[in-house]
Amino acid sequence: MKRAWIPIIGGVFCIAAGFLISFHVFQIKAIRDEKIVFLHIVHPGAKFATKYIHSVEKSPVWEYFVVDGQFRIVLYETTFVSCNTGLPCVVLGNEEFRHEGDRFRISRMNRILPALLLWVHDRYDNTLYIGESQYLNLPSLAGNTLLRITIEKMKLIEFIYKRLRLIVEHEIEEHLPSLMAGA
Repeated sequence: MKRAWIPIIGGVFCIAAGFLISFHVFQIKAIRDEKIVFLHIVHPGAKFATKYIHSVEKSPVWEYFVVDGQFRIVLYETTFVSCNTGLPCVVLGNEEFRHEGDRFRISRMNRILPALLLWVHDRYDNTLYIGESQYLNLPSLAGNTLLRITIEKMKLIEFIYKRLRLIVEHEIEEHLPSLMAGA
């Protein structure tokens, strides 16, 4: 009889933990639909980068970011091939502008961003690199649209719900054409 209570107590403990435990999440949301399209747990020191083809100069631009100790997005470096229309050429504070072979680099940046807004489109090869090994083709997440990247604090239960919702929505989108063809 006493052992019958163990699963119940364990279940109550797990549910309580879901409402008490929180952590920080790298979140990408499609602005137009207000729909979350990507979630990833982050820690201070986590690095990520964006790459895109500049719409006017038609040359690649890389931007490098880190998550600081207060879970803010910090732009710390950018590299680009052309230094003309719409591309940076002015440095602020301790930043350093260098010409290195075929590219330009602004380093020692410390620009804190509350959010990163990116217009993504297939033509511009918008890519997100997380850490050393994971990368995402950003237009594949929500099409050619405006995306907002933020660091959000979430309860475990909220994170599980949103991740499951992303998985289910992805499965439906992936299998809907074949389901409709069979109807």
